[in-house]
Amino acid sequence: ALRSPAALDALETLLPELMKALGAAPDPDAALTRFDKLVAGLPSAIGFFHLLAAQPALAGIATRILWLAPTLADALSTRVELIEGLIDKRAFEAPATREELAAEWAHGLAGLDYERLLDRVRDRVGERRFAYGVQLVAGATDPLTIAWGYSELAEAALGVLADATVAEFTAAHGRVPDSELVVLALGRLGGRALTHASDLDLIYLFTGDHLAESDGPRPLGATTYYNRLAQRVTAAMSVPTAAGKLYDVDTRLRPSGAQGPLVVTLDSFERYQREEAWTWEHMALLRARPVYGSDAARAEVARIVADLLAVPREPGKLARDAAEMRGKMAAHKPAKGPLDIKGGPGGLVDLEFAMQVTQLATGQCHDPNIAAALACMKAAGLVPAEVCDAHGLLARMLVMLRLTAPEGEPATAAARQLVASACGEPGWPQLLAAHDAARQEIADWWAAIRPPQQEVEG
Repeated sequence: ALRSPAALDALETLLPELMKALGAAPDPDAALTRFDKLVAGLPSAIGFFHLLAAQPALAGIATRILWLAPTLADALSTRVELIEGLIDKRAFEAPATREELAAEWAHGLAGLDYERLLDRVRDRVGERRFAYGVQLVAGATDPLTIAWGYSELAEAALGVLADATVAEFTAAHGRVPDSELVVLALGRLGGRALTHASDLDLIYLFTGDHLAESDGPRPLGATTYYNRLAQRVTAAMSVPTAAGKLYDVDTRLRPSGAQGPLVVTLDSFERYQREEAWTWEHMALLRARPVYGSDAARAEVARIVADLLAVPREPGKLARDAAEMRGKMAAHKPAKGPLDIKGGPGGLVDLEFAMQVTQLATGQCHDPNIAAALACMKAAGLVPAEVCDAHGLLARMLVMLRLTAPEGEPATAAARQLVASACGEPGWPQLLAAHDAARQEIADWWAAIRPPQQEVEG
């Protein structure tokens, strides 16, 4: 990257500002090493150096990324032009809604063929995701606000790519009369709480008659039609292209059971959920939210989910089933360490299990967003107030750690301080103490809800 005279000249121009920025790092030597690694991976560093020289503030941001957020540093080494997007003041504004993003992208996506569209959406999502990560590194925005922004971003990408995929598929196979694809989000996307590294949990459904047939030049039966279409939507969202990777998509929770097809009709989905679904499948529906389809289709899916969740349940069996499933999860996927925010005693998974048992048993507070559901439960006297605070702390830690320490504990004192500050604590030791206390609150609540172990095993 530095072999040409032009690159060396550009570096010489930048050097004073660069040394100032690197010298401000808590560990200047480590920052310099990471900067060297970044530059070594660039095919040409001239443009990068010229940009930093012309925009001195970007040198400071780039340095901060290098010693605080390895995830962003990796993205920058792949697409160095990402740093250029930070010149626009909008990069530090509040995250955009899916509607705002779709409108912003519309002009640049118009007229592109399908393959170029896949690349362009990956570029746009990568730019936004990078900017949101920089907001976290800068300490400029609440991590929970960024988690919401990540979710709106994923939903916008899904809308654009699903529309394009449907159009491509329709050209070959036509449409199924009085029928359409609907996508139901679960998990963190359903709850509008993605992290930088989250995958997307999706269920595919279709409206209309499963015996119908499409009207195109190569007609297909409705079930075959929608199963192939859903596979293509998943590929559009997940397959790496020349522009890189977008999201991992998880479709393991099938609409009619583990052995069922990828896509079924709304009627089949409702019948399976009423007659055959396991307790844990209904627990998962507490975070379900329709994210693709016409307004009418999404409203119908939301109605079905609401009706399913309102079915009266026997509290004892509900608690036993949940405790049994939690035990299996713990055995299959043990906690990775003391900072596995989701796993382990008192982590976010225990919190969700305690919440979901309470929500299904009482028929109340069925909001897919955990913070909103907890606020409702607190007002109804269904959860200790301390558990709501515990969730806020652990949820913020999760967002920050996924960015700054994807493999575990932050590597540097500066990164640890960044995480602590984002979580409202003055330092890392205080954050660890608050983390332990939060886990204890959640563990106590779950222990009060789950039955004794011998009862679960019996």
